[in-house]
Amino acid sequence: MTINFEITQNGYTLRDALVLPDDHTYTDEEIEAMKQARFDNWYAVITTPVEE
Repeated sequence: MTINFEITQNGYTLRDALVLPDDHTYTDEEIEAMKQARFDNWYAVITTPVEE
């Protein structure tokens, strides 16, 4: 099962997908938390200055 999603926050947009087994047992709240975690991790990578 593939769940495509898009999140826009702070002027940044992430388009991504979660790939889960067809028989997963995640609740809607858990899936939403996974989506948010993907965005948060991506946002941290693209907005954190590189230290030289």
